[in-house]
Formats: sequence, structure tokens, C-alpha cells
Amino acid sequence: MRVERSVPFLCPTRTIRLFGGWVSRRVHLHALSGASITIGAVVLLALADLSLGAYPTPISTVLEVLAGGGDHHARLAVAEWRLPRVLAALLFGAALGMSGAIFQSLARNPLGSPDIIGIDAGAFTGILFVILFAGCTPTGIAAGAFVGGTTAALTAYLLARGSSGLSFVLTGVGIAMPLTAFNTWMLSTSRLEVATAATTWGAGSLDNLERGEIIPIAGLLLGLMLCAVCLQRRLHSLNLGDDIARAHGVKVDRLRTVLLLLGAALTICVTALAGPIGFVALAAPQLARLATRAGDLSLATAAIMGCALLVAADIISIHLFAPTRLPVGLVTLVGGGAYLIALLSLRLRSTNTRHQ
Repeated sequence: MRVERSVPFLCPTRTIRLFGGWVSRRVHLHALSGASITIGAVVLLALADLSLGAYPTPISTVLEVLAGGGDHHARLAVAEWRLPRVLAALLFGAALGMSGAIFQSLARNPLGSPDIIGIDAGAFTGILFVILFAGCTPTGIAAGAFVGGTTAALTAYLLARGSSGLSFVLTGVGIAMPLTAFNTWMLSTSRLEVATAATTWGAGSLDNLERGEIIPIAGLLLGLMLCAVCLQRRLHSLNLGDDIARAHGVKVDRLRTVLLLLGAALTICVTALAGPIGFVALAAPQLARLATRAGDLSLATAAIMGCALLVAADIISIHLFAPTRLPVGLVTLVGGGAYLIALLSLRLRSTNTRHQ
């Protein structure tokens, strides 16, 4: 391996060459250090989530259980009770973070996340139809979420096609608002037990998830994320403008449609299993961009930041008001509101400073 340094005051990058120069990759040092710190934070948060609880487990014992050892009580607490929830938080956080990065890149707007443009509301509508008219089966819920969420995403895309990213966001908000009202009306007119089950699911929760439910969806989500990462370079070209992307041989309309379906599928899979979990898809790409100080965001970095956010939210939801457990979706919504207020105040402060 040979490392070539670039001029440090022009661009903090390094070119890494492997196998005698046959494979080369230019690495942005800020992006590499930011991603490394985020990965370290994810590992620490996951270990903390596995160790905390009614039966506190030292991190050394957690590592022993993960390696296949430990006594019966430690294996029961760590491997059976906590590990499925932590794995779900890591997997779903990565999916939501990558989905948010895809939609924000397509909309060219930091508010273009799936929970704002109506995908969550559409998936909830589809699931409510299934619960009310076809019974509460896992296959039916997954199908209802996919049909409802995809319909909402495609409708927003087609109505705002050819316009600015702000128009795409506003169109999505315009679709989400009547869908939310319709969902509320359906819940208010349904039977009490159905409304209770749907409302509990609508809060967003990682509880009661078992390995048998997580493993199939894990394979699907990992496949979708791999497909999205393979399209990363074309997405970079698309961010430079349609004309430049076409000059690079990118079929712009087809690529947008494929990325739209990938981003929607990532969110819908999470929503079908855990319910709508807001804020992660909105904030993960922006926080990842701040951490890496990179102009063009990596989908993988946004996924890592999504893992950190959702695992942190899971820790808060379990231990903030212990022994009462909050739905993780409630924690992320409160965090999302605080994040938007802080973001708005910073924008206003910078605008006032610029005008002074």
C-alpha cells in the first residue's frame, strides 16, 4: 500500500493505492476522521444499551456474552432481552439515515426527509386499511405499508416533477397533512381494541421485537442499502445538476425513480415492523455532514449517524423515566422538535450577524 499526500492547504485528502496501484482511492481526511468518531460512538452506545437495565451488566460481561460465554443470567439479560432490540436500533437507524440522505439529495433540500414528505403517513394509512379490513397479519401489514408509503412518495414526486426541491418538500407536506387527518378519523371511528393496537404501533417502538422478525427484514434492508451505496457515484453526478449528470452518461429520470423507490422501501420496511420513527431520517444526514465537513455526503456516513441517533434514543426511552418505558418514536419526535428549533435559531442568528 502506498499513500500519496495532497497539498494540505488546498485539499486535506490522501490518495491510497493498493496492489501496486491497481486500486486507488482518494480519501477526504475530515470525512474519514468524522466517520471513525461516529463509528466509535455507535459502538459505545450499543455496549451501553446492552449493559444498562433492571439487571445491570458490566461491559466486560457483555463482551463475554457476545463472544459466546457468560453465565445463564447474563446470557438471558444480554442475548435474549436486550440484543434483539439493540440490533433493531442499529439496523433501523442505518436504514432511516440512508433513506433521509437519499431524499434530501433528490430534493436538494435539508427538509426533504421521508417523515416530512408523507411516506410515514402513507404507510400508516395502508396499514390501517389492512388492520381494519383484512386482519392484522405480518404479511398484510408489510404489504399495506409498502403500497401506502410508495403511493405517497410517487405522488409527491410526480406532482413536483421538474420544479425546485422546496416544491417537492411542500408537496410532500401537502400530502402528509390530509393523510394524517384521515388516519386520525379512521382511528376515531374504529373499534376500541383495533384503535388501541394501531395507536400503540403508531407511536413507534422497538419493544417486543424478536430475532425471528428481525432476521428476514435485516436481509432485505442490507440488500437495499447495498444497492443504494452502489448508486452513490451516480447520485454525486446528479447533485451537480441534470446537464452534468447526463454528460456523464447518467439516465436522470430513471435514476431518480430508482433512488426514490429505494429510499421509500428503506423507510417503509422500518415503519412496517416498528412503526413510524421520526427525526432520524431528517437529522442523520445533516449531522453526518457536520461531522465529516464534507460537501457531498456519503450514504454510508449518514447510515452510521442514523445508528448512533436511534440507539441513543432507545437508551433514553428505556432509562429516562424508568421503570416506565417510553416509545422510542416519542423520544425521536421530541428530539426532532428541539433540533429544528436549534437549527432555526442558528440560521436566524447567522442571518442577523451577516446583516449587521
